[in-house]
Amino acid sequence: MININSGTFNQLKSLVGIGDTYAKRIVEGRPYQRTDELVTKNILPQTNYDRIKEHIMTRPK
Repeated sequence: MININSGTFNQLKSLVGIGDTYAKRIVEGRPYQRTDELVTKNILPQTNYDRIKEHIMTRPK
């Protein structure tokens, strides 16, 4: 499990479908209260989120 609030750029890139651009957008959009904010804040498209949602979590800083 990768915490989207504290995971490194490279950890985020290790997720399926997450490259440099999406990893950068995730980092820049912090902090998150819930993982689905990646979709509601237009950080990721729903299809990418569906691929990684079982591998991410959030604990706000």
